[in-house]
Amino acid sequence: MNASMDQEIQRLREAYTRRDVLGLSRIYSYANPAFVFHMQERERAILRLLRSGQIRLTGASVLEIGCGTGHVLQRFLEFGAQRAFGVDLMESRVDSGKKSYPNLHLTVGNGAQLPYGDDSFELVVQFMCFSSVLDPSMRQQIADEMWRVLRPGGTILSYDLRPCPFVVRLFPLPYYALRRILRVFTVGRKRIPIGQEESSPHTPIRPIPIAEVRRMFSRGRMRYGAVSLDFNLCRLSEKSFFLAVLLSYVPALRTHYLVLIRKPESREMK
Repeated sequence: MNASMDQEIQRLREAYTRRDVLGLSRIYSYANPAFVFHMQERERAILRLLRSGQIRLTGASVLEIGCGTGHVLQRFLEFGAQRAFGVDLMESRVDSGKKSYPNLHLTVGNGAQLPYGDDSFELVVQFMCFSSVLDPSMRQQIADEMWRVLRPGGTILSYDLRPCPFVVRLFPLPYYALRRILRVFTVGRKRIPIGQEESSPHTPIRPIPIAEVRRMFSRGRMRYGAVSLDFNLCRLSEKSFFLAVLLSYVPALRTHYLVLIRKPESREMK
């Protein structure tokens, strides 16, 4: 492990420890209608993409990089996978996941140095791991490790923040302004920075252009699509589910890429 990777791992651990201590993760709870809308929309997109790629999970072994407590990984067992493994830097999250999901095989580890043999899994997934890693060389090492442990003919599923044009990022601002005005009257005229009641300062992330995903997995066959309504707009689902669904059909308002990458069969790799 080189010095730059050591520094990046330390930065990640400190950032996510701070995130947990400050309680940012509480907005990602099924008690939050926005999170419910976001997760259900994302799961439908995942299942559609797997079907369109003719990916069968029945009997498959799945690995998730950056699994946290394993709550997403658990869903892949419910989708039909036979065994599910996860790796995460944060020991506290892995310990929590082992208690909540004893049927998962969770390990504290670094996605750039996976503790598994070559060709071990039919499906390897990552959700927002690449965009959380700010060091480009480490992102590539994680991708190389995902490819190494993936069996020939297997699939990588990647979900990450995509670059959005500036004009698109401005779209939710009128919604923010309205919420702020309403809170002036409902919270005793106390000035509350937008979103502070739901969250603390965000963990640093960077969008991942689709061209970078192509470079990281240059030997695979790829299909992808823009998914996930802007999370701030997902909050509208509490007042009008129909409006949130309607907005989710506008591609420019989708904030992430969902990417499917197939590893060639052995005979195709020669």
